[in-house]
Amino acid sequence: MSAIAASFVVRAAAGAANTSDSSSSGAPGGTATTGGAPAGAAAYGGASGSAGPSDFQLVWGVDIFLLSLIALLFVTRTPRFLARLYSFSEWTSGLVLRNRSYFKRTSAPRRVEFPVTQNSGMYEVSLSSDESHTMYQEKAFARRVGETGMPVQGSYPPHVSNCPSFCRPLLKLMHARIHTGLSFSHFLLMLIWLGTITLPAFYATNAFTDPVRFGWIAAAQLPFVYAFGTKNNVIGVLLGVGYEKINFMHRHSARIVLVAVNVHSLGYIYKWCIAKDFMEEIAEPKNYWGLIGLICIDGLFLFSTEIFRKKAYNLFIATHISSLTVLIVAMLYHYRGTVYWAYACAAFYLLDILLRVLKTRVASATLRPIPELGLTRVEIPNINSGWRAGQHVRIRVVSSGMGLIGWSEVHPFTIASVSDSQEGLVLFCKKAGDWTNKLYNLANTCSSEDNIRRVSVMVQGPYGGLGNTMAASFSAAMFVCGGSGISFATSVIQELIQKDLDSQSRVKCIELIWTVQDASCLVPMLPLFTSMIQQSVFTPIRISVFYTRAPTGKFPFSDNFFQSTSLTLSPGRPKFQRHFEEIITRSVSLNSSPKSAGSSGLFVGVCGPVALADSAFDAAGRIEPYHRDQIGGVEVHAETFGW
Repeated sequence: MSAIAASFVVRAAAGAANTSDSSSSGAPGGTATTGGAPAGAAAYGGASGSAGPSDFQLVWGVDIFLLSLIALLFVTRTPRFLARLYSFSEWTSGLVLRNRSYFKRTSAPRRVEFPVTQNSGMYEVSLSSDESHTMYQEKAFARRVGETGMPVQGSYPPHVSNCPSFCRPLLKLMHARIHTGLSFSHFLLMLIWLGTITLPAFYATNAFTDPVRFGWIAAAQLPFVYAFGTKNNVIGVLLGVGYEKINFMHRHSARIVLVAVNVHSLGYIYKWCIAKDFMEEIAEPKNYWGLIGLICIDGLFLFSTEIFRKKAYNLFIATHISSLTVLIVAMLYHYRGTVYWAYACAAFYLLDILLRVLKTRVASATLRPIPELGLTRVEIPNINSGWRAGQHVRIRVVSSGMGLIGWSEVHPFTIASVSDSQEGLVLFCKKAGDWTNKLYNLANTCSSEDNIRRVSVMVQGPYGGLGNTMAASFSAAMFVCGGSGISFATSVIQELIQKDLDSQSRVKCIELIWTVQDASCLVPMLPLFTSMIQQSVFTPIRISVFYTRAPTGKFPFSDNFFQSTSLTLSPGRPKFQRHFEEIITRSVSLNSSPKSAGSSGLFVGVCGPVALADSAFDAAGRIEPYHRDQIGGVEVHAETFGW
């Protein structure tokens, strides 16, 4: 294999030499090198008189190594990739949003049957006490049935652990936070990536006297910048993660390009200024195209800083689109030897644009303000299928009520509803900026007789989600949410309930921890929470709501309202460690029966601020090894606000 790879590199170098400009020097934008280097080496930035590899061969070899690293990560995730093949719907869902009209039925098919000999009064589920819910949950009084009334045969998804049991002690180290939102595993990957780039940066060259090599490094890294940064991410699909999970590598590789381009450009500018021929050199087409590329890179860096991303998002996105487009053209005209990498950048970029168009739907939406939560509920009934629980969409509201340029903004929101439901696609848009505040005010402005605001929207997606992780394959599921992050939990829990009623879920118990600022936030969510508890006949759900601020005005609930452990409301912040230990104990006891197949792990879904996710990872790392092995491992999946 190594001989084949070496032969391919030599042929690629020779092919690129034939396409290069004979008047060009050793690197993009460079002047002719001195000495008697062979023509091929000179054309590719090889050191004068050097018998070693050329610059092209060095960076090409580094790219092959980095691609091999990505391939190795893919191989480690292959078992989960293949496990999803157990069901065809696991692959067909979560790709394209659609409308399936036959799901709009007046009544759902019967799925649970209770013997008529039982007291009919026990079918009425109440949250007033533990006794009524316990009786309702008793499996001896219920069974799963299909539409024909026949018992449903179980078809459980295979469970593949994300980490072998002997490697579980390393999870605490890999998940340890070096900085807010930055784990040790992220840091290690970035360190390996940077260390790999260091080899061509300093091998047989001097950045102060010969900036050629850094031009090649920038060109070779740019395809990774495009690949890691696109919404329809090829690398993300291979690894089974959403684009937002590998965006840190987009930034990391972009910083490498930023440094390499500036070292390369400033080195030549310094040479030209010393020789007092800057104006003559910069007038050369290949050199002023190089200057245009430098401006694009530095402009991208400037407008990608946090202040522009959060305070001037439209400016950030406009400069990104324009600069990344011009940059590809600048590469081609700057130096023809970079044609392979320029075409790779264009391929990733155009594929992303094409898939965005194919994933975009235009529909009518209903806006409803929810003052207690400070958010807008967006309902799109004409889109009711095509996503997996936990995925998000990017939405554009086409209305003059959004302001002069508000219609042009696209914002991501997690889908709060389950696919193939009558209510369609539902989003919770929390007031967190100018655009979301305008949306909330627009929802308060009723334009119809039924006191509902209707607008046209463009919805793009779905994106992200659980990837190759199947929550239904775990023995227990726990969700930790903050504020509007409840949308992630409600969608996944409702999907787990549906799968459980169809006998397609291994989950034996579910727990939801929701942290809000005020106790009144529970009021609008109470019907949904009650419904989930009622529907989950065979899998007990426990919902714990915590409020962090003292109630203003009258407390929204009576003193005897919360007498069931199925739904509790408490002041303060949750102690994740205690909740983890409790759900592990409950799950192990439920899986200890002779008919049980054993524990298959605890799934922890986190959605909220970065600090909340870091706290959940820290608590998971402090679980006793004995308890972690009892449950079959603990896996944390985080969806964080911001980027």
